[in-house]
Amino acid sequence: MKRKICAGLYVNLVTIIATVVGFIYYMINCNTAYFANLGVNPVVAGCIIAAVILQIVLIVIGMKNQPMWADILPVATSVLLMLGTINFVSARVNGIAAIITFENNAENMADLNSAIIGITACLIATVISIVASFFDVTKEAA
Repeated sequence: MKRKICAGLYVNLVTIIATVVGFIYYMINCNTAYFANLGVNPVVAGCIIAAVILQIVLIVIGMKNQPMWADILPVATSVLLMLGTINFVSARVNGIAAIITFENNAENMADLNSAIIGITACLIATVISIVASFFDVTKEAA
């Protein structure tokens, strides 16, 4: 049986790219002068990495005959991205407020920039992963 690639493959690939960008900026932000004392949160890093792995598994399984248990993968990916993003935001919100109100200088604003880019990329990845869950990666060709 031949399978035909659907829009879901491309939407899932965009989700992976946005997630990886969010993770890269999270790691950059963890090493900035202002946010370095917070370190790398294992929940944020673990959720984002697990979401990428599940997206890849979903694409690989979707290219073949998808088993019934694979239907949970899009939901699990979205939940992991939400959990990672929420923990990322909650760890940075006090620092962001302090930088914007009291500690506004060029160095702190540069540190804040990587946090905002990382949070935005993670939010975009979360929304796209929710949208991607409505699409099939492949379907049987006629």
